[in-house]
Amino acid sequence: MKSKDFVRAAEGILEGPLAGNRGGAVDGLAPDGLAPDGLAPDGLAKDRFAAWTLTLALLFVLCADTLLGVVFRPYLDGGTGDTTAWDVLLLILGRGPERLPLDSWEPMMTAFNWLREHGPGNVYDAVFFTQHVKFQYPLTSLLVMEAMSVVGLLHLRVYALLNLLLVLATAGGMALLMRELAERTGFDQAVRGGIGRWTLAALGAVATLCFYPVVKAFAVGQIQVWLNAAFVFATLFYLRDQRVLAGAMLGASTLIKPQMSLFLVWALLRREWRFAIGWAAVVVPGFVTACALYGFGASLHYLDVLSFLGQHGESYYSNQTVNGLLHRLLHNGPNLMSNTNGDTEWRGSAFAPYHPLVHIATLISGVAFVLFGLLWRIRDGAGGRASGWAGRRETGRQPIASFLAAGTCFTIGTPIAWVPHYGVLLPVCAYLLFVLIDRAASKRSTEDRRQSLGTLLLLGIAFAILSNDFFHPLSELADTSYNILQSYLFFTALLLLRLLVTTADGPRATRPS
Repeated sequence: MKSKDFVRAAEGILEGPLAGNRGGAVDGLAPDGLAPDGLAPDGLAKDRFAAWTLTLALLFVLCADTLLGVVFRPYLDGGTGDTTAWDVLLLILGRGPERLPLDSWEPMMTAFNWLREHGPGNVYDAVFFTQHVKFQYPLTSLLVMEAMSVVGLLHLRVYALLNLLLVLATAGGMALLMRELAERTGFDQAVRGGIGRWTLAALGAVATLCFYPVVKAFAVGQIQVWLNAAFVFATLFYLRDQRVLAGAMLGASTLIKPQMSLFLVWALLRREWRFAIGWAAVVVPGFVTACALYGFGASLHYLDVLSFLGQHGESYYSNQTVNGLLHRLLHNGPNLMSNTNGDTEWRGSAFAPYHPLVHIATLISGVAFVLFGLLWRIRDGAGGRASGWAGRRETGRQPIASFLAAGTCFTIGTPIAWVPHYGVLLPVCAYLLFVLIDRAASKRSTEDRRQSLGTLLLLGIAFAILSNDFFHPLSELADTSYNILQSYLFFTALLLLRLLVTTADGPRATRPS
């Protein structure tokens, strides 16, 4: 076979045996129709397509972040000078640790000090309901401070430094996750070379450092930085069939964010026993330790806080849930951080006024999202051992799609989900990227391939939206019925959830490496 014919066959231009490798042996190929390296000619074209698409994805992320995050940033944030990751870095290195943002650490420290002074007691009544300090975490979250206190690292600068290290760990975890996804989709040949490996790692790391929910969590001093890192590594371990470690990661998250306990139910419904064991191995000792330190009754009082949060929620634009959307549409509570009218100024210590319609809608939507996350693809290889693409078992389905959909649903189904909470969408974007690349590369007709490329472009647009702050220009709509656009992060999460659901059956099979 002439070399030019082979190239044309690899690119899928020729029809017949050369294009699909359906016939017998071809000159230069093995008797089974495979190339000497084990790849069908179509596989070479798919590898080229994957390599180019991943390179373009890296360039897209760099360009989108440069344009929207640097060039157009004065227009997007209005020159308000809100705290950025760079500002926090300067404060860590500087001599003003008292100026560090402590969105999560400050209320946790208030509760920690109260318990140190008063001993076991109803800390939530004293701090949350009386002092109006938003300590909205279970008492198990204070075990972090107990450990830091024992080793003498209970300091503001240490908090910020730990958050910085965990952001870097998240970037490293995403680099590993991209490599794992490339192997699982059969594109390891495309990234086998040194340049390909670096491109893949750079895409994962740069996408993390450009991802607004991750960067925002660090910039405002939220412990959500820890949870985002835990979810990235839980996804990586789940892909590698290291279920105990995946469960342990989400168990550690549960000690800080109780809604992640829904993953235990998710695992039990699918008979993921190793996952459940890993979860329990972290949560049970953590809960027992918290009860020993602070009392069992004090831990149960956290249910009062959860009930209050479910009834009220937040009207502030950063609350990207059904609850926040409805509060803003009904103009029930302040929307913005500050306003010319002092009475409508949003204060961190206050919650939205109770509204029965919002309460009912929050309850119904929350139950719907949780049930969908728990039950969707419940039979995806339940009880078996993972093999093949992304943990596919004999059913040919992909449990990882169910895992990511559950994490998305458990986030957007809560009454309050701030921007940093949407860091769970980062692994979702990575997974969809490889699935959509495979679907586009597998299409035969021009029309089908264009449609698949259009879906890839849609994913890119969604990532660009998630990676930048558009809240300031949209705040002009706060007092209008168009303030629904302020929930753009929530709608983008719904879009990614839809893509997860509609692409969960692809790719159909892996190619031999």
